[in-house]
Amino acid sequence: MPERLEFEITEEGLLKIYDRFSFDNLFRLLLIDGFEYDEALNFILCNCALSALVFQERIYNKQYLSICAEDISSDSP
Repeated sequence: MPERLEFEITEEGLLKIYDRFSFDNLFRLLLIDGFEYDEALNFILCNCALSALVFQERIYNKQYLSICAEDISSDSP
């Protein structure tokens, strides 16, 4: 995982998370920083603009629970 992640920001000041790789990397970064799973999810829900695909695949289907801080990346290109 890169040491520094950069995300686009919406006009409202939210992080744009429109693909699963961005979601996974941000979620993993939050876990590394000491967030619990529910805290990381709440942070993302409050501070990010999510695509419908990311919301369904990662949040609704609870795939975020399989993300580990130790993993390098989830199917990253």
